[in-house]
Amino acid sequence: MRWGDADGALSDLRAHATELGRAAGPLEIYWCAGRGVTSTPQLELDAEVALFERALTEFATIFEGRDVRFFLASSVGGAYALASGPPFTENTAVAPGSHYGVAKLAMEQKLMATARAAGWRAFIGRITNLYGPGQDMGKGQGLISVITDSYVSGKPVSLYVSLDTLRDYIYEDDCAAVIAGGMARLASEAQGTTVTKIVGAMAAVSIGALLGEITRLRRQRSRITLGQSRSGGQASDLRVRSVVWPELDALVRTTLPEGLDKVYRARLRSLAEVGA
Repeated sequence: MRWGDADGALSDLRAHATELGRAAGPLEIYWCAGRGVTSTPQLELDAEVALFERALTEFATIFEGRDVRFFLASSVGGAYALASGPPFTENTAVAPGSHYGVAKLAMEQKLMATARAAGWRAFIGRITNLYGPGQDMGKGQGLISVITDSYVSGKPVSLYVSLDTLRDYIYEDDCAAVIAGGMARLASEAQGTTVTKIVGAMAAVSIGALLGEITRLRRQRSRITLGQSRSGGQASDLRVRSVVWPELDALVRTTLPEGLDKVYRARLRSLAEVGA
C-alpha cells in the first residue's frame, strides 16, 4: 500500500476492493489504518480523513448491492478527551480535545452516513490504550512498549503526564477477540445500522500503578524522568464502561501482568533475532 501517496493509496485500495468483490457471500472490511496521534498536525490528520472518505466512496460503488460489514478502529481518548463524569459509556456525549479526536469522529460520521446510504452494517470500536508486541515505536506513543524497551535497552524514559493519569489498557489479542465477536454479532443487525462500542479492559490503571507493576515484575526500577506536561488534548481520567454488547467484554482475558510479561519477552526475542 502506498500510504504516503493519497492517489496511489486510493488506487491500491480500489484494486484490492475489486479483487475482494469477486468473492461470494458477505464481505468484511476492517479499517485500522492511520498514523495519527494526539500531537499530529491538523493537515496530516485532514489528509487521513480525506483518504478514508474517498475510499468509502469507491467501496460503495464497487460493492453496490453486496452484504458489507465494515469495522472502523476509533479512539476512546479522541472521543472523550474533554468529557466529564467518568466512567464514560457509549451514551456519553463526545468531547474531543485535539485535532486527532475531531478527525476520528469525522471518520465515524462518514462511515455512519455511508452505511446508511449503502445498506452496510458497520461496527465502530472506540478502543482504549492498545498494547502488545510489535507496536510501531515510530508513532511516539505506546507507554508500555516504551517503558519495556527502556528495561531492555537501558535507555531512560521521559514522562510528560501526571502519575495519577488513569488509562484503560487492553492487550492486542483481547482487542481482536472483541472486534471479531462484534463483527459476528453485526450480522443480526438491520442493513444500514452502525453499532458503536467501547473496546477496552474496563479496568483503569494509573501510570504510577503501571510503573509499580512493571517494577515488581522486572525486580528493578525503570529509568524514568518526569518532564513538564505537554499532553494537550488528553484527559487525565479515561475510565470507561461499555453498555453496548457488554457480554463481549468477557473476551478480555489477559491480565496486566501477563500482558506486560508478553511484551517484555517479545522485545527480548526481537533483539536476539537482530543480533543473530
